[in-house]
Amino acid sequence: MNLKVNSSQGSIKLAGLPEDTTLFQLKLRLLQETGLAPDDQTLLSGYPPKLIVGDDSELLTALGVASGSVVTLKEEVTLASTKPSSLKFVRKVIAADNSCLFNAIRYCLGKGDKQNGETLRSIVKEKILSFPTEYNETFLGRPVNEYCAWIMDSKSWGGEIELSILSAHFRVEMLVFDVVSMTRLCYGEDQGFTQRLFLLYDGIHYDAIAETGHRGPNSDKTLFAINDFVKVEQASVLAVEAHQVQYHVFRCATSTAFLLTLWWQQTHLFTDVSAFTIQCMQCRKAFQGEVGCDMFSKGRSSPLVRSGKHKPMPTSLVTTSLAKSGGHSKSYR
Repeated sequence: MNLKVNSSQGSIKLAGLPEDTTLFQLKLRLLQETGLAPDDQTLLSGYPPKLIVGDDSELLTALGVASGSVVTLKEEVTLASTKPSSLKFVRKVIAADNSCLFNAIRYCLGKGDKQNGETLRSIVKEKILSFPTEYNETFLGRPVNEYCAWIMDSKSWGGEIELSILSAHFRVEMLVFDVVSMTRLCYGEDQGFTQRLFLLYDGIHYDAIAETGHRGPNSDKTLFAINDFVKVEQASVLAVEAHQVQYHVFRCATSTAFLLTLWWQQTHLFTDVSAFTIQCMQCRKAFQGEVGCDMFSKGRSSPLVRSGKHKPMPTSLVTTSLAKSGGHSKSYR
């Protein structure tokens, strides 16, 4: 499928698009070409041009856009007089379904169906296969074909490799706040990108960060100018609050390893001592529930334990901490 897109930046020729290209996939391609977020894109086609109306998951052909069509791209502009006087950054909780990284990025790029998480996985796969010298077995930690098959599995977690690839693909800097170590991890820095998005990372799960309070159909803003460092600091405040309020730290009885109980102190969550997730801050391994904690603390044979690095920790320490915290827990995957 070949399309011509007319925008304020000039004409863009998109050649060789798959016949099953969806509306959202077109928006992602236009984000890559223009830097304009999907939520800020208004697309028209036909003569006279008419608004393309449909769900992001619908095929372009089903919406009347065929090969050879001319598409007009217009930017949604918020007038200064309509801007709200009060905005704030909030944490947008992403489903714990093993694709949280992809869905968090997807949320920041523009709302749509979860199936688009598979689209982002495919982008990573194609990038790796296209640059075998750069993405070799040594770099990936496993054979290339094996890694590609692994990342296409919906149960596989994305990480730094995927962040760097997707940042370059969409030409968007991705700033990740690690609320465990309180560090900033930047992907796409100094690459000449014009926009930035923010993510929260707790060691095993990614959530999106949005600025809420904007008027109009899209009240959440998730893409920000690369030179707007005020937004960086405002998002940093949210990360600090996540570290201070939503995490409880306790120490192994006879070792230097810290264990973080990863749960939310929110009224809509519930106590589930069999499902809460804990992470060891020494070896960064995660284990689940009271049983997993007991196995870990006693140094039993378990894929989550590195032998010889941990002393026994009474399970009562975990249950006591849960009780003191108000009993709120959440599994992050």
